[in-house]
This record gives sequence, structure tokens and C-alpha cells, in this order.
Amino acid sequence: MRRALDNDLVQRYADYTGRDLSARRYQGNRYIEQIEHTAADLAREVFHASEVELRPISGHVAGAAVLLGLCQPGDVILEPGRDAGGHREGGKLTAGTAIPLKIQYLPFDAAHYNIDIPAAIRQIAETRPRAVILGSSNFLFPHPVAEIAAALPPETILIYDASHVLGLIAAGRFQNPLAEGAHLVFGSTHKTLPGPQGGIIFSNRADLMDAACQAAYPALVTNHHPFRIPALALALLEMQQWGADYADQVIANAQALGAALRAAGVPCVGVDGCFSHSHTLLACVARFGKSAAVAQRLEDAGIITTAAHLPEYWGTDGIRIGVQEITRMGATLADMPHVAYWMAQAITGARQADDIASEVREFMAGLGPVRFTWED
Repeated sequence: MRRALDNDLVQRYADYTGRDLSARRYQGNRYIEQIEHTAADLAREVFHASEVELRPISGHVAGAAVLLGLCQPGDVILEPGRDAGGHREGGKLTAGTAIPLKIQYLPFDAAHYNIDIPAAIRQIAETRPRAVILGSSNFLFPHPVAEIAAALPPETILIYDASHVLGLIAAGRFQNPLAEGAHLVFGSTHKTLPGPQGGIIFSNRADLMDAACQAAYPALVTNHHPFRIPALALALLEMQQWGADYADQVIANAQALGAALRAAGVPCVGVDGCFSHSHTLLACVARFGKSAAVAQRLEDAGIITTAAHLPEYWGTDGIRIGVQEITRMGATLADMPHVAYWMAQAITGARQADDIASEVREFMAGLGPVRFTWED
């Protein structure tokens, strides 16, 4: 089965790029190696990066490799904190005593749900950090990469965590962190990028990538699970062919769902009437209960979300919603009021979960086949 998938990848790559790989079809390990080279070439093209590392097996491992490869004990790292929806890559690494980094959290403008640029620039000037990490697990709006890059001392590295928006970046939507001044980008390959579970690092700085790659292998990864690489290459090919349409529909669906939820009585984080420039929405549910309890009501109704911590400005208790999966399955703007109705009914407890779940199952059964991919 793997051989059939690999052959399909090589043929699709040839069909969609015009590159003849027939002479490169190897057996065994040499064949797998060629697939990996093909996938890396695609990633360089898609992300406009000269250096790519595909061996991390998750976005978190990719981020850990970047910090382990580029930082020394005692270095100051600035990153988004919990109120900003930060993954807190540095903070999690320092949970163990072997990695003594000094972590500080970037100032956050809750009302605009983004980094507080003037305060962050002052913090950078005062601390002269080794690295600044931008990016969020609750990524509604592009982060101020260019503004932060312009304020960095020469020794500071700007790192961008693209885990949740990697597919939108691949599609040319959201933002282009390398072009805006980030030195390295890392992320997951299985969120808005519809690929297999795994991680990626890319950059246009060979010196920084060499250090990060040496930390990735062999310090963190010795078996990089190569069976996932053909699927990753296919996802990158999908982004080349249909990424713009996919991303546009994802963003439009997110904005429409936010408006529909508000109309149904469930407010969402929003700035100047816009709820999201990505796939993510953050519903403000404090008046309906604690985040975990509300998320459980939604799950009981057949709707999978994530309990989220929000800044006090937005009521602390939130629900993170992603629309990329139902968009891939064919959901459109016309479907968002129905989705909002079921979500609002579950959030408020207005109907029995089993009744909502029955309607949700019927809705999902009517979606498909998967869009933004090959018909066969």
C-alpha cells in the first residue's frame, strides 16, 4: 500500500509541476529518501524558504528544537502568555530543570486581541532577549511581525509559531512571517494545513537552521516516522493547487459563524466588527458556565471544540472553535447559521444534547466528498 501511495505522489508531483521524476524511482530506502527530498522541495516552494526541516514529529517538538538549538542556559525568551492564547513553548520547556531559560510574557492588548506593540518594544529594549516568539494557539489576527522585527537588537532572534495557521500561510493568506522579518518559522502540519500529524521548521537563514536541525536530530527525534512524508507532500500539493480557494472559504466561514453566533445570543471575541482573519473563533461563554462544562455540553451534542482561557476583558471563560474541517468537507456560508443554532442551543442548554446530536449527525452525513483536493 505504501508503494502505491508513493507512486501516486510521484505521478501527481509530475502532473502538477511538469517535472519528470520517472528516472528517480528508486527501491527501498533510496526510494523513500527521494520522496523526502520531493516533499522538502515542495515545502521550500510553498513557504518561499531556502531551508526546511521535516523531521520533527509535532509542532511542539519543532519549537523545542529551535529553542534548544539557538539558546543558552539563562537566556531571556519573550513569548505570548496564557491570556494571549500562547502555546508557551519556552515556558513548557522550563518546567524541567535541565533547560534553565528565563521566560517573560509579551504584553497583550486584550481589547484588540493582539500583542501590545508599544509595550512589547519597551520590554525588548529593557530585556534584550535572545529570542522573541510570536504566534498563538488562539490565533484570530496576524501578529505584528514587522513592527517587532524592526525593534530587535542584533542578537535577538524572531521566531514565529505557525502551528495553527500554517495552511493559511501556505495559501498566501493571513500573513507571510519570513517576508515580514521572522528569522525562523515552526509549526504543526495537521491543523489548517490538512496534512498528517507532524512538525516543520523553515527559514532563509542557513546558520540558524543548522543549529535547530542539530537539536532536532538526534537530540529530540531519532525516528522521524517517514510514513507521514508522502501525505505531507500531497497536502502541500493541494495548497499549491487549491490553497487560495480553501483559505478564502475557511476565513469567510469563520467570520460568518461568528456573526451567526452573536445573532443567536453567543458573543465572540471581535475587533471592529471582525471576529477572525483565520479559521478560529473564540466564543465568550462566562454567562453560560465554566469553559470546561460548556465544552462538554457541546461534545455531548456532537460538536467538538476546546475550552479556552480568555483575558478578563472578554470574561475569562471561552470556547475555541475551528472551521477548517467542516470547510474541507464542503460547508459553506449558507451552513453557518445552522451550525450557530446548534452550538447556541448546546451552549445555553436550551435543548437536550441527544436531540442536537441527531441533527448534527444528519448535517455531517450530507457533507462531502472532501473538497480542495483531487476528485479521485
